[in-house]
Amino acid sequence: MGLPDAPSFTTPSAPTAFLAVLLALLALSDLTAASLPEEIGSYYWSSQAPVRLFFFFVVTAYTYVFKAGGIASAWASKSGAHTAGVGDELKNSVVFTWGFVEVICWFWIYVTLRDERRETVARAAARRKAQEDML
Repeated sequence: MGLPDAPSFTTPSAPTAFLAVLLALLALSDLTAASLPEEIGSYYWSSQAPVRLFFFFVVTAYTYVFKAGGIASAWASKSGAHTAGVGDELKNSVVFTWGFVEVICWFWIYVTLRDERRETVARAAARRKAQEDML
């Protein structure tokens, strides 16, 4: 795809150590949320899935569109001189691959949660109808 490799991830550094701690914190919070009761967990994940899906879609699209020689690289540097931007370090194959896999996973989770919500509403309606019929 023409994205550069990220050789700086092979040697330990302060930013990669911070990133490891941040990812560990996110993993711990997700494991804690996964152990919540089904009703509460459903509300939590139903709010998290679209937000995370959108975030990772933006990161992946930015990495691909603004890469060197990418679709929008001509728009970004019309003067011909490249100035270092805030997100230049994000434009590599590691970030793109991670973001792309996350987009796939979170889309799958989002679709699954929608199906579960539909089934839950149908069960609640059937339960309500059964209670009305009993009275």
